[in-house]
Amino acid sequence: MNPLHNQFSLNRAACSKPIPVSVIAAIGLAALVWSAGIAPLCAADATDPPKPVRGELIISRKHAQWQSQQIQEPCVLPNPKDPTRLVMFYSGTPATNRDGCDIGKAWALKSDPFTWHQDEQNPVFRPLKNAWDSGSMRLDTVLYIAEEDAYYIYYSGTKHGAQDRIGLAICPAGADGYSGITPAAIRRFGTVPVLAPEPAAPYFENMSSQAAVLREWDGQKKQWNWFMYYSYRGKDGVLPGIRLATSTDGKSWTRQFNEQDRRGMGQIFKSTPGAYYEWHQVQKIGDTYLLLIEVGIARGKRWRPVIAVSKNPTAGWVQTDVDAMTQTKWPGIYRDDTIYHVATPALYQIEGKWYLYTQACPLPRNGNYIDGEWDMWCFACDRLIPTLPGFQSVYIPGLPAAVTDGK
Repeated sequence: MNPLHNQFSLNRAACSKPIPVSVIAAIGLAALVWSAGIAPLCAADATDPPKPVRGELIISRKHAQWQSQQIQEPCVLPNPKDPTRLVMFYSGTPATNRDGCDIGKAWALKSDPFTWHQDEQNPVFRPLKNAWDSGSMRLDTVLYIAEEDAYYIYYSGTKHGAQDRIGLAICPAGADGYSGITPAAIRRFGTVPVLAPEPAAPYFENMSSQAAVLREWDGQKKQWNWFMYYSYRGKDGVLPGIRLATSTDGKSWTRQFNEQDRRGMGQIFKSTPGAYYEWHQVQKIGDTYLLLIEVGIARGKRWRPVIAVSKNPTAGWVQTDVDAMTQTKWPGIYRDDTIYHVATPALYQIEGKWYLYTQACPLPRNGNYIDGEWDMWCFACDRLIPTLPGFQSVYIPGLPAAVTDGK
């Protein structure tokens, strides 16, 4: 993908403003520029304001009652049965019961990732009566498992209060990859969560939630390795950072306490004190494993996307600058009354371009993000920024800029 837009016209007729004498005097230099194959700038190009970041509200909380308070957790996948389409799983909370949360689906064309079609039968996955997830659920990760032709749906659930357990549901992809995603087809794996909080030392957890799940083929062992990066609450505080669990089948998980964490928290990287670490997405870009995390700096004063990277899925994770991707740096699109808070961020490459899907809300009148009215947004990612030396750079919302990859 070419990260730079063609911002300068090659047609001299497009320069409608008079050309200054200083420019005329530089004709010799212009000739050299032309000979190098680079288009010259006209006066209009030098003075016109830059094109703003493209960002659009793509799913409104006003569309349906079940999602009328907030929409969140965009899990976007290529439709495995239709190469022209995308599938999105997402969750929503009603204004009439802000402790509740269900999961729905939508689809879009790959050629137009800003236009999404919600299913009128939503939600497709709801809490189950008299079960560990009977109170509420939030979406964590959705993976398509080709050898089973099924979607693995990881979610956080609870009987009451905040979601405090991680569960798994499995749904056959069906003939067209979309219409078969129904309440009847989605089946929970087992009757208990696949990861419950561990109260014993050294974990001291009373909640575990928000699982970002990655699986990777191990050619030597001829098996899939699964990695779960999860948030937690307990002795260390409220959502103080991210821990790791591993699996060989995606169903039975083993915690991995990071003994290298000098703070004794067992987290995969040193988190920012006083910040909340909640929903996140994991993927591999080139040789770099990347976590995109919603982080509430200063106990939720402003939620924003934050990046952590590693060359190994189980070790060596480092958080990058917490301000590098803050929405206030997205020219032409940021406003307090639309995207003051940005959360549940996920980066996807679609048809050769990168897009950021998030939930976002205006600054609430009382200043409390919990009372925010959250919609789903999509932002074009045209700016390439470095992460850390030796790691892959990442496309984020912003104006195109020439940035060294840092490999």
